[in-house]
Amino acid sequence: MFRTSQLTMLTCKLSLFVLLFSVSPGADAGADTYHYWIKEHVALDADVVTFGHIAEPKNSRATQNWANVEKLQLWRAPQAGQRIVLSRDQVMARLNSVDAGLGRQSIIPREITFQRGARVFNQDELMAMVTEYLRPRINSMGGEVEFRDFRLPSPVYLENAFEKIEIETSTEPAPGRTSLRINIVDAHGSVSRRLTGNVFIDVWVTVACASRPLNRGDIVNPGDVSFERKNLAYLRDDVWDGKTGPWRVRSSVGQGQPILMRALEGIPVVSRGDQVSLVYQGQHVTLSVPVQVLEDGQKGDSIMVRNMRSRKEVAGIVQDGGTVVVR
Repeated sequence: MFRTSQLTMLTCKLSLFVLLFSVSPGADAGADTYHYWIKEHVALDADVVTFGHIAEPKNSRATQNWANVEKLQLWRAPQAGQRIVLSRDQVMARLNSVDAGLGRQSIIPREITFQRGARVFNQDELMAMVTEYLRPRINSMGGEVEFRDFRLPSPVYLENAFEKIEIETSTEPAPGRTSLRINIVDAHGSVSRRLTGNVFIDVWVTVACASRPLNRGDIVNPGDVSFERKNLAYLRDDVWDGKTGPWRVRSSVGQGQPILMRALEGIPVVSRGDQVSLVYQGQHVTLSVPVQVLEDGQKGDSIMVRNMRSRKEVAGIVQDGGTVVVR
């Protein structure tokens, strides 16, 4: 009985050892699988579409086998100006029909587009071209620049090797949604095709903001200002630099909001309700009467004042904080 138990335990340990250290038949099943990447957009300058036109080897085994599959003929190429679109199932079926299992060894997009041409630019390539064009033109604004939400006419096919793509904008690039012109230029420098697109540009900079709510008529003091990181794409007006002044608030600014130049005005030399002297300067005579200021004014502004004696209203030019001149 004791020996039987020992034998049973030994058998169990041996079975466990075999289970732990044996290799499962499917553990390395993918080691010999060829992986080919099938392109989403294909430009052709041949009469027959081959596997080499639409695929790229993606691992060492696929590269070693490339010579055996590269020249496999798949379809007739489209005519000039013609575009052919095939679904994943259609491509899979055709690949398996010319080489058993080739479809399963390939990573196929939802659909493939073929067109006669020398080269095709996909979305990523166009995005890189747009970014390269815009970045030096927007970096002058300073701050951190980001490009996002590209809306481009992908794919773009070039009909021959002499054509090229040139990017331009109708206006100076600025933060926010920027429109693009994507021109196809021929060998003579003429634009053969014009395409359009756009991209959103974020420019993050540190700007002067209100550290407390600022109301109309408030004088802006250093303690009223904090500097915060904001996106210029959402600021349609010039932002105060936080240095010039002195300023008075023309329109209210919420706490934490950027202080725009249109929300500020210079502190007036004279204010509504002030009593000043209205001076008439003639060729041979100068007269002065007390008046009440009816509106704020800077030096050189034309404002309305009221004669304290006659109650008549006249216009005068602000000369200083105590004098309005009539000529």
